[in-house]
Amino acid sequence: MGTATTRIPPAQRLFAHLPRADQRRWADVYLRGLLATPGKKTLRRIAASVTSSPTAPQSLQQFVNDSAWPWRPVRAELARWIAEQTAAHVWTLSPVVIPKRGALSAGVHRRFVPAFGRTVNCQLAVGAFHSGAFGDLSVDWRLYLPRRWTEDAALRQQARIPESTGHATVAELCLSLAAQLARNTPRMAPVVVHTDGHIDAEPVIAGLQARGLEWIVAVPDTLPLSPAPAAGPHPADPAAPTPAPQPAGDLLRRRARPAADGPLAPGRSRLGTVRVLLPGTGAGLLVGAWTGSRPRPDRLWLTNLPEADTRALDVIGSASAVRIGDTEADLGLHDFAGRSYPGWHRHATLVSVASAHRSLGHAACPAPGGG
Repeated sequence: MGTATTRIPPAQRLFAHLPRADQRRWADVYLRGLLATPGKKTLRRIAASVTSSPTAPQSLQQFVNDSAWPWRPVRAELARWIAEQTAAHVWTLSPVVIPKRGALSAGVHRRFVPAFGRTVNCQLAVGAFHSGAFGDLSVDWRLYLPRRWTEDAALRQQARIPESTGHATVAELCLSLAAQLARNTPRMAPVVVHTDGHIDAEPVIAGLQARGLEWIVAVPDTLPLSPAPAAGPHPADPAAPTPAPQPAGDLLRRRARPAADGPLAPGRSRLGTVRVLLPGTGAGLLVGAWTGSRPRPDRLWLTNLPEADTRALDVIGSASAVRIGDTEADLGLHDFAGRSYPGWHRHATLVSVASAHRSLGHAACPAPGGG
């Protein structure tokens, strides 16, 4: 017998592993509430959008914060469901800043946010996004925990941080997401990393390269790089000393050549490229993206994709128009009022399911098994 295919709600499939019927029911209520509630998604407003039960807010609070259901299987199934509907052109890793008023939410700290131009009280998450024909769909998350949250026993207990969770840099969280994607993805697409002033590019590049992945990483204009020897019928002497490293921004201004001719498409950047040396790994491509006439590029990217591979240029050319995480913010990622580490992860998981449902909920969804 073949595998049956039916149109079923994503919650029915993605939360099928939950052991209790009431957990599966509240998962569906939470999902529908995130999709239906305009504005701020508090538990009370989520409940009021989909049920008249006066105890629903308390039940949703219990479901997200206290009911010990694992979020990782939901995310893995979500990634599989999305992949069945559409292929990933790239996997995007991006920091997401979540402003907070209080000081008690797991991982909250003071941080300078370049996009805001000021220091804010916030949580910092790193999301993994399936980027393809339907945009950027989040499938996995890591929540940054400053050392005070992992080294203070009282804070750990307050936030219910698991014993196995220690401090990790934002770059290490980024590499953890990439490694998880590589384990779960048979044919891995290139990894695109938006650093945005929160992720140290150099250890991320080294880690992605060591894992044998294809990558495109946003880098600061101060990153030291050496130009690659000239290619062509008369290449530079391979025995010649490596040129001294220069700041990436200076290298682009002096040596960049246009990546493509012709007018820019709407929302895309003007690009210039320079071949550079990647430490111990051969040549890479430094790409500058300009959206105006200024001499300095707006953003710089480094990639290990070959110069003839246009995927990097396609990604970078449209990156200026992309704001990663906006859909998740619209669906309530920033609105979670709970303070626990597990509660945040469950809420983020439900927001990711809602995001995918909004984009892909109309598609046929293969039911597990068959008969």
